[in-house]
Amino acid sequence: MINLHEISKKKIILLPHNNPDGDALGSSLALFFYFKKLRNKVSIISPTTYSKSFQWIPGVKEIIIFSETKKNSIQKKINESDYIFLIDCNNVSRIGELKESFFSSKAKKGLIDHHPFPMNCDFMFYDTTVPSTSMMVFRFISYMNNLEKLDKDIATCLYIGLMTDTGYFRYPSVTSESHFIAGKLIEKGINIPLIYNHLQEKYNENKLRLLSIALKRIKIIPNHRTAYTFINALDLQRYPYKKGDTDGITNYGLGIKNIVFSAFFFEERETFPIKISFRSKGDFDVNLFSRKYFGGGGHKNAAGGILNKSLYESIEYFLSIINNYK
Repeated sequence: MINLHEISKKKIILLPHNNPDGDALGSSLALFFYFKKLRNKVSIISPTTYSKSFQWIPGVKEIIIFSETKKNSIQKKINESDYIFLIDCNNVSRIGELKESFFSSKAKKGLIDHHPFPMNCDFMFYDTTVPSTSMMVFRFISYMNNLEKLDKDIATCLYIGLMTDTGYFRYPSVTSESHFIAGKLIEKGINIPLIYNHLQEKYNENKLRLLSIALKRIKIIPNHRTAYTFINALDLQRYPYKKGDTDGITNYGLGIKNIVFSAFFFEERETFPIKISFRSKGDFDVNLFSRKYFGGGGHKNAAGGILNKSLYESIEYFLSIINNYK
């Protein structure tokens, strides 16, 4: 087990999931600043890069991108660490090629997360009922009796994670505790208008073109209250794709009257795998759906998965499964 109160002057690695979103970045960076205040040597290693819309977050330039760095140096850093924490990540399947390094390191392993079905670690601090890992980090710092160490940078990072993973405080998972923590973070002097301005949807021409294509292709299955659409590799040749340009497309299906389940298929290249995003309303659990059929996971109403099939085969497979859920 990990004795949290002994974590001082240690070498710590923080591992968010691949393609880190606002919550993964916010919670990891908040812990980065917090652990440094306890005189630890801390590194954040992300399996892949993040959206450019997050480049302004305090400390984000300190993140080491595994896919863009000499892997031997990262392997050495992980091997020499005292503690490794999975952040906003319930399983090593979500850290890509870092999985081997995680298991080979003799460091003590920890997990701070809110996703269902977390893997076992030496230390586990999670709650699947909260809407964001950033809330878990706030609880973690509180549990350590160190809330006085919260400063503007830590509060800004936590607020970003809380805000983005609650859909700007709109999702059903939002609780009174969510707003209580938000209030405590605001007391640290965070610049809310600046945060909202940075995170406000910014459109470029290609993003709008791809959205237009996806909207034109939306198919509705009335008997199953389901909608789906796709983007293929040829679309990306016409309108060069940047990370984040297809974010949110899945949500448009849910905006259609009587639709409770929406899927988006993304063929980034003319090779496998196909990436799929799922969104739902109410009681339909897309986390379980994705885990069972698409090797993925996430949350009850928002999840993702992959298939090593062609785009056409992936959609046909999806349609055959949907028939079981009428």
